[in-house]
Amino acid sequence: MKKKMKKKISKFLSLLMVAAMLSMLIPVSALAAGEAVSEKEPTNELALVLVTTEAVDAETVLTEETANSTEITPLPAVAEITAPTDNSLETKAVSEPPVVENLEPEALETQAATYLCLTQNGVIIDVLATNSGSDYAYDSATNELTLNNFIGEKLDVKSAAVPFKLVLLGTNIIKTDNGFAVKVEGDMNASGTGTLIAEGQATPDLMGGGINVVGNLVIDSGTYDIAAVGYESSSSAVGILTGDNAEVMTMGNLTINGGNIDVTAYNSDYAGAFGLFAFGDLIVNGGNIDVFTDSPSSYSRGIGAYDKLVFNGGYTVVESIADHGDAGALFSYNKIIINNGILDLCTSGAIAKALVAEGSIDISPIYGDVDRDAACLYLEPLSAQTFKKQHASSANPKTGVDTSASEAAVAGAALIMLIGLAVAVGKRESQA
Repeated sequence: MKKKMKKKISKFLSLLMVAAMLSMLIPVSALAAGEAVSEKEPTNELALVLVTTEAVDAETVLTEETANSTEITPLPAVAEITAPTDNSLETKAVSEPPVVENLEPEALETQAATYLCLTQNGVIIDVLATNSGSDYAYDSATNELTLNNFIGEKLDVKSAAVPFKLVLLGTNIIKTDNGFAVKVEGDMNASGTGTLIAEGQATPDLMGGGINVVGNLVIDSGTYDIAAVGYESSSSAVGILTGDNAEVMTMGNLTINGGNIDVTAYNSDYAGAFGLFAFGDLIVNGGNIDVFTDSPSSYSRGIGAYDKLVFNGGYTVVESIADHGDAGALFSYNKIIINNGILDLCTSGAIAKALVAEGSIDISPIYGDVDRDAACLYLEPLSAQTFKKQHASSANPKTGVDTSASEAAVAGAALIMLIGLAVAVGKRESQA
């Protein structure tokens, strides 16, 4: 009877040891699952302002009603393609080969932009008429403009049919005191190994800054040094802007996959300073972003979106200052979603918050506990296990504690105890 009882105890301890070993294969960090995203309706009415000296019916303001007016239209049903029925039983001989007409020149230019001009030393260069110069080259077949150490005052593009591609080589400088240095109506892709220095100025009639794409902008690579300024009675100063609200709102997404982006925006008047803004979604997948905004008496906003602001990676640094105004590092009229990446955010002013959203602020559990109302935040994923400084506690602005070492120590001690207990029981059984 005693031997049977000892065997049962031995089997139970063995099973307990196996279960403990299996449980240690599951890291504690894996138990933190992603949280479901809940939708909230935006209510605030902060606007990018276009000041005009002409009489207007009403100021264009960013509101949720305008956002909801843009609906996703379902794709039309595609009819089934069927092969035509051949009713003839015989194949008739063809006396002469069919004549193939030559394509008209217009049909070969469907990939080109409809308007593409560079301004250099006050002279407008029609790039569609003169495809290449000493510091630029345009390929109409791919709708691609390459700038190579170009220095000028403007780049204006209209390309509604297909995306316009901008490739950077060398150091390119485009500066204007009237609106945006680079203005594209249509979608645009920017890449290259070179640098673009783009500086623009807001006026009473125009928002101004470095780049405005009235459509979708994708930045894959390259270096961008962007500046936007605004003074008395000017409209908003915006470093990089996608979409527009000059007359009616035009939606535009901004996607950053790589590159180095340095943005400075300053506005001394009430229309505000904005670093990066999208009248749509703004998504950061990678790259290095450094944004500084200053608007002493109005809105100073670092990176923002009319719809969702999403971070999936990259290294983002934002400093926003508004001495007597409202400063926010990240802001959205919908929601902010932080899935991954390193973010160093700081604000100062009469009103100062690192995270500002009319909807929800959703932050992945990999960052630990985050103070969503803080003026400054440093967010680094715990899963990276790489810290600039040793984390001794979980406190703003440093968030999260590296607990992997302590968890491993506790698990190891428990395993040793179970092994020792099993050995002791085995010895007693052999003695019996």
